Amino acid sequence: MFRKYPVFPALPFITLLVLLNLLVACSKKPEPYNIILITMDTTRSDYVDSGNGAKAFTPSLKQFSKQAVVFERAYATIPQTLPSHLSILTSYFPHECGVYSNEFHYDNRHKMLQEILKEKGYSTAAVISLGTLASTTGINKGFDLFVENLNGQTVFFTPAEQVTSEGLRLLNKIKKDKFFLFLHYSDPHSPYAPPSTGALGRFYIEMDGKRVTEFNPYQGAILRQELEIPDGTHTIRFKIEGRPEDFDNFVLRKLTPSKNCTLSFQNISFSKNYYGGSHMLKPPEGIITVKSRGKGYVKIFQVIPLLTWRAVLNYYRLEVEYMDQQIGKFLQSLEKEKLLDHTIVVIAADHGEGLGERERYFGHVRYLNQQFIHTPLMMYFPGTAPKRVTEPVSLIGISPSLLEFLGFRDNGFRIEESLLQTIRDTGKTDLVNRDIKPVFSFAFSPSSIDDRFSVIQWPYQCIFNKDSSGVVTQETYQLLLSQSFRKWDEFSTDVLVRHSRKDYIAMQQAFHQVSGVFTKNKLYRAKTMNREELEKLKTMGYIQ
Repeated sequence: MFRKYPVFPALPFITLLVLLNLLVACSKKPEPYNIILITMDTTRSDYVDSGNGAKAFTPSLKQFSKQAVVFERAYATIPQTLPSHLSILTSYFPHECGVYSNEFHYDNRHKMLQEILKEKGYSTAAVISLGTLASTTGINKGFDLFVENLNGQTVFFTPAEQVTSEGLRLLNKIKKDKFFLFLHYSDPHSPYAPPSTGALGRFYIEMDGKRVTEFNPYQGAILRQELEIPDGTHTIRFKIEGRPEDFDNFVLRKLTPSKNCTLSFQNISFSKNYYGGSHMLKPPEGIITVKSRGKGYVKIFQVIPLLTWRAVLNYYRLEVEYMDQQIGKFLQSLEKEKLLDHTIVVIAADHGEGLGERERYFGHVRYLNQQFIHTPLMMYFPGTAPKRVTEPVSLIGISPSLLEFLGFRDNGFRIEESLLQTIRDTGKTDLVNRDIKPVFSFAFSPSSIDDRFSVIQWPYQCIFNKDSSGVVTQETYQLLLSQSFRKWDEFSTDVLVRHSRKDYIAMQQAFHQVSGVFTKNKLYRAKTMNREELEKLKTMGYIQ
């Protein structure tokens, strides 16, 4: 006789199976994806081809964009390297990190992405190419391996080829574990000296016809040179060979004679406009005649090139293209190693660069127009279809997006700033009629001369400028009509009031909410770097 088993109704049984599957799914651990974060220092969005063309030829990044989520309107929180990277790694604004410029140390008041991942069992490694992200800033906390000063210098740059080479070496070391690898490229940063220009010219210094030193004029040099001057009259000659027409001037910083030496100059003048006062050499040649009463000396600390506008545009583009080639080599290695199936790859820039469009300013710390804060941002998530996101976003959303994708939510990060929902919402409605979040950016004096605050409430951008006396001026731009590269692209605030009073009120409220931030900035000097570290920043032009 067969044993009778109870018969369950079909529907409840199916329901039970569904519940069991849900329980299994909820109890599953998040997929242990690797993460690679690549940042491109000083790289403007309009110089990177992410599918819509660009001012530079970047085929590697264009190819990557075809399999990634491309954020067409991503904005930096600040146009300086250290505080911008901290925003990327913490999800907090610069003033919330207590870091207002590159002169600061980070006190670790908010955990960084690498620290969270290390706690979750990840191997963490970084390759740094620029002194503004040196271990002395505190940004190295949480990294098992932190590689810096690859070229043996502590002030200028490690070229992209070395960053890629070292990145591949570290990758080979940690790829058997789940890992977080951070690669920092900085080639587009001034001085603009792509490898192809190395053979185009030399800068010579001679004394009484004998060669003292020579270097690549596009890179400049930190000489710390002390020329011994015997009794009598002597000649120091500076000569540029190759393409002297590329240069407006060379800054001879801290050109200092001993008290018993008298100098006279040919084609060299003095200017108070650079580093508190420096001598300016006009190419192709300058001469100093030295008369010494007894044994003396002439010291030359640094030579800084000032390129012509045309040369800047050309060499900045070449720097971006060179960096693209090297990033491409790294990405090809990921494909060859079959790592992309379980590795998230993020490629972003920390800020842009002014190339003379606004008040002939070359650099990135002074203003908040689009060329300074609009950055490329591409995120590759395994299993996620390529998309283009047109909604404006902030770089503070990068880390929350990664942590949410991995399932790590309760960690002090602003998960509400995650870009994943923005990705899911892509294509639902047009931006003008959609209620989207404003995007904020800052620039702090003295680096930016005035304190500045930008709010983008699409399609408008308002930039508030607060000078040392407390007077506030406002610039307003319509980003669908203008790139906002120049101040004369602005339009009257009355026009904004008439077209969108709601946006005007929101922007005014945003400024008043953050105005206290600039007051706190005045206390910053107590937290800045020591004298030696400040000197390094001066050599890179951050401090005048």
